[in-house]
Amino acid sequence: MNLRYVAGYAWFAGVHSVKENYPYLIAHLALPLSLIFIVGVLSHGALLPFALAGGTVMAIASDGAGTAQELTYLRLEYMYQDFIVATKTGPIDYMLGEIFAGLPWVTPSIILYFALDAVYGMLTLYNLVMTLIVSVLLVVSVSSLAFLLSSRMKHARLIGPYSLIFSYAMTVLPPTFYPFNYLPRWLVTTLAVFPTTPAAVLEQGFFGLEPTAWYMLGILALEALVYFAMARSFTRWREK
Repeated sequence: MNLRYVAGYAWFAGVHSVKENYPYLIAHLALPLSLIFIVGVLSHGALLPFALAGGTVMAIASDGAGTAQELTYLRLEYMYQDFIVATKTGPIDYMLGEIFAGLPWVTPSIILYFALDAVYGMLTLYNLVMTLIVSVLLVVSVSSLAFLLSSRMKHARLIGPYSLIFSYAMTVLPPTFYPFNYLPRWLVTTLAVFPTTPAAVLEQGFFGLEPTAWYMLGILALEALVYFAMARSFTRWREK
């Protein structure tokens, strides 16, 4: 493993990129905050705690859609992926670099939601730590799916609509902003194929909004491993 590349790429595409393109952070925050506002208003505040608990989940999932677009342009427009995997830096190094590079983009969102949780008296040391664990697993899962999606694109212009579908499937269908008990158990189990579903179910449990479904933590951890392995094995690393 080329740790120097992973650290260097994560710094350049993550920390440095955030400093140079900080207005995009506002775009990352806009959709989750808008939905939180709508959910709070329409439910007269009844579902606001669920929306706040699911805010970090949606922020990470939304960032995954942006990651898919970035990876597509790097592969097709700049040929960066072909160049990097032809060197001693392999696919896993590239994947890890991209995953770590995404952390600076979602960290401000996570901090903001923690602040909102604290304002509404929801934040504890327990759910803070558990949310960080869930966030790491979710970042790995969503980023791996973004690699798979981007590798299927034959033209960069196609990634726009597909990334939107990816984002909606990850954030709207799962119980991100509403109690998972609103859905039949079989549907929750079906939607668990999206990593945001077990993440949202766990968040509701950690914040004391619903019973904690601990088996979902195992599902999320398994998905992080499986989706990462799938991305490594099935991503088209070189153009033929």
